[in-house]
Amino acid sequence: MGTYRRLVAYVYPYRWLFVIATVCMFFFSVMNALASAVLYVAVKGFYSEGYVTVDNIPYAPSFIQSIQFPVAAVPLMVVGVFLVRGIFDYTSNYLMADVGIRAIRQVREELYQKMVNLSVDFYSKGRTGELMSRVTNDVGFIQGGITDVLVDLVKQPLVILINVPMVFIWGGKMAFWAVLVFPLVLIPIAIIGNRLRRLTRRMQERTADILSVMQEIFTGIRVVKAFNMEEVEIDRFNRINKSVFDFFRKTVRVTAFQRPIIEVFGAVGAGLAIWFGYQHLPPDRFVAFIGSLFIFYEPLKKLGKVNSTIQQSVAAGKRIFEVMDEVPTIQNKPNALKLELPIKQIDFEKVSFAYEGNQYVIRDLNLSLREGEVVAVVGPSGAGKTSLVNLLPRFYDVVKGAVKINGKDIRDLDIKSLREKIGIVNQETVLFNATVMENIAYGRPSASLDEVRQAAAAAYADGFIKQLPNGYGTMIGEKGANLSGGQRQRLSIARALLKNPPILILDEATSQLDTESEREVQKAIESLMRGRTVLVIAHRLSTVQNADRIVVIEDGVITQVGNNDALLKEGGTYKRLYDLQFNL
Repeated sequence: MGTYRRLVAYVYPYRWLFVIATVCMFFFSVMNALASAVLYVAVKGFYSEGYVTVDNIPYAPSFIQSIQFPVAAVPLMVVGVFLVRGIFDYTSNYLMADVGIRAIRQVREELYQKMVNLSVDFYSKGRTGELMSRVTNDVGFIQGGITDVLVDLVKQPLVILINVPMVFIWGGKMAFWAVLVFPLVLIPIAIIGNRLRRLTRRMQERTADILSVMQEIFTGIRVVKAFNMEEVEIDRFNRINKSVFDFFRKTVRVTAFQRPIIEVFGAVGAGLAIWFGYQHLPPDRFVAFIGSLFIFYEPLKKLGKVNSTIQQSVAAGKRIFEVMDEVPTIQNKPNALKLELPIKQIDFEKVSFAYEGNQYVIRDLNLSLREGEVVAVVGPSGAGKTSLVNLLPRFYDVVKGAVKINGKDIRDLDIKSLREKIGIVNQETVLFNATVMENIAYGRPSASLDEVRQAAAAAYADGFIKQLPNGYGTMIGEKGANLSGGQRQRLSIARALLKNPPILILDEATSQLDTESEREVQKAIESLMRGRTVLVIAHRLSTVQNADRIVVIEDGVITQVGNNDALLKEGGTYKRLYDLQFNL
């Protein structure tokens, strides 16, 4: 139950609301117990003329004996008891629901915050749909585990404890047989709970698979349609959905089994008590006794449901805390240093890097960049080019060697100050479903409209932005779906220009563009590169011919270094790639 204790700990900040709700539940339980007394006086009124006298309850406190009141007061007592009971019931339920909702909000916010702050390598291990499922479905499961369960965990035991004296007051020794069955009810509840927890976890994992498949298909819908794979994908979705249905049906079957079991045990105890009650109790006490038994066993059924909900929330909570307990691989050292300007030199010193184990994608690599220098990295696919540039902003850390800026190991630098000095334009342009201005100002939310326009103009984007329906206030759709590839890339470049970083990484920035779009984007890139230290990755050698130096990487090792003319004269891999691209 360690997982559930962690979940309930989120209630602690709202403990005073919890205390007030608990007090209300206590008075609700008292009113609930008095319902059997209402039944007693109602039946007693049938045998009375004008007045009801309490006079045949041997196990009641002495001050209750011989109480007398008019028969006309009985309806008022009924209304009064249930009115007060209803008020305390509403107040306690509302306050506990409020506590639960606040706690769930905190869980979801902490989970999302944790996910955003985890290192890049965490996202390379899992699927987007799986992570989304933990924030949505799993947190939804624990909402019932906190909100509904807390209400019943406090209220139902109070109802039982306060009602037990009433059972013995009305039933005397016969009540023993009804109460005796109570501990036996816990056995099937415990057995069913363990199975339910296992089923729920497996069902949640398959539900995450549904989200993952949907995310893949919706983002790749053009490919699905181009290859006429609609029926195949529908069939794949249906198979996963059926497995979720099967687990859900098993869960319902196990959950539904609890209530009848509890009712059967309760009926056995009540039957024994009723048998003896027929022989020893007068009608008024007998009716009150039966009423108190119903009041006694109803919380037992709800507690059985509580156990089911707890098991489901524990299964969901474990999946949530798996993420919350994840430790980022990239963290600041204590007393990390701020990276100060200017950036004089960047050095990769005997760098080796592997994503897993000893499968190195970069081996013993040495490379230096001077201030204002443009260095292009080229090579075959899978050579380690992107892996190399991902080390500079510390998306990953080197396994051996060091990356240094101004002679300082970047692992000793404050991560935020390091990344503030680096601008990145990727092969896959990442834009958000927001306005043009919000996308350009993503790294500088406080930037003015004039500053955003200047950056857009420098990126050759101002012209097409003005033609959009609402200009800089136009919503561009998810991932910039309403724009062309060249327009999206120019917005990305404008975003980097507005950030104005001294270090720039261009990762295949024009590889997915047609010739006309590439020409426009290349002008924007030339504007972006001025006065910065630039590391360029490119498949198209036409985009790097003017670089100060070109570095050729093969299998994670630098095999050639020089400018375009020198490398062409030298021959080797660069000359071969050049000839292939220019059909020489």
